[in-house]
Amino acid sequence: MPSKQKNEKFFAHMVFFQLMDLSEHAIDTFLDACVEYLSGHPGQVHFSVGLRAVDIARDVSDTSFDVSMHIIFESKKKYDEYAASESHEAFITATAGMSTGRRVLDSYIERAVTGL
Repeated sequence: MPSKQKNEKFFAHMVFFQLMDLSEHAIDTFLDACVEYLSGHPGQVHFSVGLRAVDIARDVSDTSFDVSMHIIFESKKKYDEYAASESHEAFITATAGMSTGRRVLDSYIERAVTGL
């Protein structure tokens, strides 16, 4: 893991999407758009996108999403640059109408036990 200044923290940006169409083609198209437009930005130390674990049916499990995206940035500044990027805007345009909603969960990473 890269060394951090004491006043800098990794920034986690997690987005959980509900899709309009759950066909295999629509899901693949959405996942491909996430990778194409949202991965590889400067300052990203982790990017992943996946599907909800539908085989988990615990009463504490949130089932109100279909696709999860996880991005960790080396700093809030790098996240801000990503959020204002043309590629991020292009993702919003390319996926317009594909999801009925999304939940965005942002946090600062205080302690990382394993490498990012």
